[in-house]
Amino acid sequence: MKKSQKGFTIIEVALVLAIGALIFLVVFLAVPALQRNQRNDARKRDISSVVDAVASYTGNNPGKIVGTGDAYKSGSAVSTNGLGKYLDTLSTNTDTVTVKTIDAQPTAPATFGDSTRPNTIYVVTGAKCNGSDNITKASSRSVAVIGAMETANSIQAYCQDAN
Repeated sequence: MKKSQKGFTIIEVALVLAIGALIFLVVFLAVPALQRNQRNDARKRDISSVVDAVASYTGNNPGKIVGTGDAYKSGSAVSTNGLGKYLDTLSTNTDTVTVKTIDAQPTAPATFGDSTRPNTIYVVTGAKCNGSDNITKASSRSVAVIGAMETANSIQAYCQDAN
C-alpha cells in the first residue's frame, strides 16, 4: 500500500513568499513617488491659479502693480483687497502666497521654494522667469510666480511668468 502525503514542499512555500515580498517591495517603492507627483500637480495648479489672479488684478487695475501687502494665507479669510480678491481657494499643498519685489540681479531664487517653506508661493514683481527654476530682473510691470516642486532627493523651484 502506498502512502500519499498532501501539502506543499518547503521550496514551493519559499517561492510564494519571495513573489509576495517582491510585489510588496514594488508597491512600497511606487506609492511615495505617486504621492509626490500628486502634490506637485496640485502645486502647479495653484501656481497657475496665482498667475491667473495676477493677470486679473493687473487687468482690472491699470497702472497698478501687485503690492507687497497683498497675500493669501490658508485657513484665514482671504483679503478682499489687492491680489487676495482674485484668488480662489488653493489646494492644501499651498499655505501662503507672498508678494515680494526683486532686490538685485539674481541667478537663482535661493530663498524661493526652499525646503523650509515648500508650501509657499512667491509672487515676485519686477522679475521674469529665466527657465523653469530661475528668475531675472525685468521691468517693474513684469511678475514671476515661483513655487516649490519636490524631487526624489530635494526641493526645486518652479517658475511661471504672470504676463
